[in-house]
Amino acid sequence: MKKETLFVALSNQKGGVGKSAFTILLASYFHYVKKLNVAVVDCDSPQHSLSRMRERDKQTVGRSDYFKQLVITQWEQVQRKAYPIVNATADKAREVADALVSGAEEPFDVILVDLPGTVEAQGVFRTIINMDYVITPIIADRMVMQSSLSFSTTVLDYVQGKATIPLKGIWFFWNRVDRRTSTEVFDIYNQIMAKLNLTLLDTVIPETCRYDKELSITGRTYFRSTMFPPPAKLLKGSGLEELAEEIITKLNL
Repeated sequence: MKKETLFVALSNQKGGVGKSAFTILLASYFHYVKKLNVAVVDCDSPQHSLSRMRERDKQTVGRSDYFKQLVITQWEQVQRKAYPIVNATADKAREVADALVSGAEEPFDVILVDLPGTVEAQGVFRTIINMDYVITPIIADRMVMQSSLSFSTTVLDYVQGKATIPLKGIWFFWNRVDRRTSTEVFDIYNQIMAKLNLTLLDTVIPETCRYDKELSITGRTYFRSTMFPPPAKLLKGSGLEELAEEIITKLNL
């Protein structure tokens, strides 16, 4: 039986919550660590930050003997090429993802779609309801939460009872949580989300600067890369491994 590809969007109607960063971090963890076949569709037009990140990564590797050797070592260990990152507009995301599937030599396990950080972008709603799942990072900010909860409940109300629509669920997870602050705000929003029957993942991502570290010609420390998985020593305490494994379990990958 032919394996079915899962289509998963990372989306939030406010920028700066981490959706693009987690698209790449999850893609790299799934692909290089778990050896799943992954592709990324970058719909964050016009900047297409993920495609630009791939180009920066390639340039850095080309100029660094250390990262060149790391590529060789990684190939010897996992024998996996870099996963594809293709650009699309939000309204054409599903069509571009379907074209990736039909043109692939081996079937993809999952295609991750990074959507624009605004509900006003053309085609966002259409693309979301044509995904299998949507993953939404959230932060404890009133504007972010009002926008996220309002949009998500609208989407879920729309798809309810429509058997032909692919969307099966929207999952939220807390990002950039400072463990030193009061949990009162989070407790309130958790209660609100429970009353709205919204799905909140168990994993909580702490506030940490490691998520900002990309490949650099001036150093060897990185966390986020399109060509390498996050280093094992930096995974501890980041919450990323726990998030990725929780998603893998829920998606039955």
